[in-house]
Amino acid sequence: MNKGDLSSRLKQYAINNGIDLIGITSANPFIVQRKREAFVNPKDILKDAKAVIVTGFYINEKDKTTLTESNSLKGRYNAYDVKAFTPMEKHHTKTISSFLENEGYSVTTNNIHKKNHKNHKIPDKMAAIRAGLGKYGKNSLVITQKFGSFIMFVTMVTNAPLEYEEFSINETDCGKCDICIKSCPTGAIYAPFKVNRDLCITAWLWGDFVPIHLREKQENRLFGCGECVKACPKNKKLKSRAEYPTKIESLSDNPDLIPLLTADKKYFKKTIASFPLCAGEEAILGNAIIALGNIGDSSSAPALKQTVANKNPQIRAYSIWALGRIGGKDSINILQNALLNEKDSNVVSEIHYALDTIKN
Repeated sequence: MNKGDLSSRLKQYAINNGIDLIGITSANPFIVQRKREAFVNPKDILKDAKAVIVTGFYINEKDKTTLTESNSLKGRYNAYDVKAFTPMEKHHTKTISSFLENEGYSVTTNNIHKKNHKNHKIPDKMAAIRAGLGKYGKNSLVITQKFGSFIMFVTMVTNAPLEYEEFSINETDCGKCDICIKSCPTGAIYAPFKVNRDLCITAWLWGDFVPIHLREKQENRLFGCGECVKACPKNKKLKSRAEYPTKIESLSDNPDLIPLLTADKKYFKKTIASFPLCAGEEAILGNAIIALGNIGDSSSAPALKQTVANKNPQIRAYSIWALGRIGGKDSINILQNALLNEKDSNVVSEIHYALDTIKN
């Protein structure tokens, strides 16, 4: 059997089983630029790797609850259907693995669903472009011809002798358009193809510490941002996905925020979609607290009083900031009492800031 025949049968099998996009590229190293230039070698993941398979699934969904809507004590995710992430990743890996393993080959997945992507070894976006599935947009996301940038990629490494392609990663179809740059709430996209991670809302929501002057930009988001995706003209005519080839999680797109402040692991698991929960319960808790601060409803003050005593200083800092935003005598009393017992200097600074700026 030649490479082309095996590759063609794999691609057809994938499409027949509901995989929206599939491409194959070489197992040559990827050059990534993060803190420093480095090589990511697929053969470090699978010793006898011969190809990298990239699949994609369309995840467009209607906009979630915003701060201006009536049910304002709820959080929201980004424009992607996050309830589909984990089930669809499993569906893709199972589909590809079952086919190739039945042919006598090995497949190793590139796990994306880990906190801070620590086990995420192969750069999915770069692999997708190299496999011919799309091109970079100026927001550094991949834009595909059929699905725009409402697409999530799953990357797998195999020792199967597949026919592959190696497209340039330096091409774009954006032309002079810079709408995504202008739409970024924080200015994180500071130039074409340049993103300051320290300003990116999506990065914060994985649990990174959010500075005081940027918290308002987070609004009521629990996970993700997607403003640059929604603004992109190439996504404007796309419709919400009607169905998936596998069962997705039946959870709310807009979880109630206040219960999250006192929730246990069991509650988080039955309330928050699996993919956001990969960030960890404390990350979601911190995001919920910031969301409540941005909403500014005094009914959340009693719950915030409890999180002011949280063992994590980052959670305490967010709670204090939220109370400062809510204002009122109850919030002032909570903050003054917290100041008497707080030992962390950064949290003490947050208390002083909140008391200096609070509205009576």
